[in-house]
Amino acid sequence: MNSFRTAVLALCAGLLTTAPVRAHHSFSAEFDINKPVKFSGTVTRIELSNPHAWLYVDVTDAKGAKQNWAVELVGINDLLRLGWGRTRVKPGDALVVEGYGARNGSTTANAAAVSFAANGELLWASKERRRPGAP
Repeated sequence: MNSFRTAVLALCAGLLTTAPVRAHHSFSAEFDINKPVKFSGTVTRIELSNPHAWLYVDVTDAKGAKQNWAVELVGINDLLRLGWGRTRVKPGDALVVEGYGARNGSTTANAAAVSFAANGELLWASKERRRPGAP
């Protein structure tokens, strides 16, 4: 009976200490290079995390309907090296996002470039999109 109780306690402790983990994926498993997207909208939420940071952006489509897009970026460490702090991009900021849409047709994209809508300031771009001499 004592060994059974120990096993149950060990199992419960293991379940309680296990954190949820989002699996990392390959680009082509989730996004389609043949589905380029470009949209502007207002930031509603930011998740600065690893392996990818996420922006959530309200976008008004051609019919006037509002959609919330989830935009995958690089990880927070890469963004911090590029000058993103916790206040660089805030809810309410208007952004332009260029990237690639999800294979499943959802309002999810992988960003290739993100800039402020007001002045065009480039906040982040993939290596393929960076200007010569940019980090």
